[in-house]
Amino acid sequence: MLPILLGAFLIWYSLSKLSFQDILDFAKNANYGYIILGVFFGLLSHLSRAYRWVFMLEPLGYKIKLGNSIMAVFATYLINYTIPRAGEVARASDFNKL
Repeated sequence: MLPILLGAFLIWYSLSKLSFQDILDFAKNANYGYIILGVFFGLLSHLSRAYRWVFMLEPLGYKIKLGNSIMAVFATYLINYTIPRAGEVARASDFNKL
């Protein structure tokens, strides 16, 4: 709970000197090409990690679908936001069910 409160306070503090109109102006003048490029490379990194997990588990006798691996990687990131490093344990337990 403390990290969430600290994060909310820091966001509030960093934006407290700006008006809402300033924030809208920044959003209007942003170069969305860089944002789209960043999202693309972020998704590419997650997909390549999921693809790598398929190949890492194959010699161990697990035949998992790429879609299941992608969902396991995304679930890992989601769980890591709540409890740091807990996603690694959750991913291993998810693969045992496949």
